[in-house]
Amino acid sequence: MSMFVNAITSNAFQTIAQNTDACVKIETGLKAIGRPAFTLIDKNTDKETRKYSATKELLYQLLCFGIYVAVIPPVFKNGGFKLFQKIFKNEGLPNFRSAKQMLSYYHLAHVPKERRMDPQYQKFWDAIPSDIVDITNKTKEFKDGTPLVEYLKNWKKDDITSGGKMFKLAKGSIELSSIVGSVIGLTILAPEISHLILHPIMNGLGMDKKSDKQEPQQTKVLDKKA
Repeated sequence: MSMFVNAITSNAFQTIAQNTDACVKIETGLKAIGRPAFTLIDKNTDKETRKYSATKELLYQLLCFGIYVAVIPPVFKNGGFKLFQKIFKNEGLPNFRSAKQMLSYYHLAHVPKERRMDPQYQKFWDAIPSDIVDITNKTKEFKDGTPLVEYLKNWKKDDITSGGKMFKLAKGSIELSSIVGSVIGLTILAPEISHLILHPIMNGLGMDKKSDKQEPQQTKVLDKKA
């Protein structure tokens, strides 16, 4: 039980649980594995039908994953963040140029100071340009002209995020945009696109549902004496 508690209270788990992007990717990945697997082990259906259904489900989930990766980050996450910046342009948020930069900073800010420079977090450092500074000069946390990465290297979490209402609002706007994008992408775009491309792909794999083995239906002769 203690291992389970430690796992769900860890910083990594909390980060994933609060990240819509990660949750959707994990869910789609599990569906891509689980649904075809359960379809194949269903003994109440003939082998060819199981094979066809499992393949189609796998392709559909891969399509959903592709749509999410291709559409959500560049369109919805960045779009939601840019809209937030326009609304709160004079409220003290540094001049991040993308949602990725903002989320990288937010993630590093919540990593303990003594571990912040570990190699595993290098990708987050690389995502934040050294010229990102506070352009409003209205907040206590940042001084105009000082790169944010310098604060990140030395300041504690409370120093970086204290009074940082804008950071929380910005994070919320990105997550909300991701949720809206996932709904649109996975419930509207994916089904429509699947109708256009999945059937040709299945045909190309030689797995058309209309099997040549299917016997033609026999026409019943009408009993005139009845």
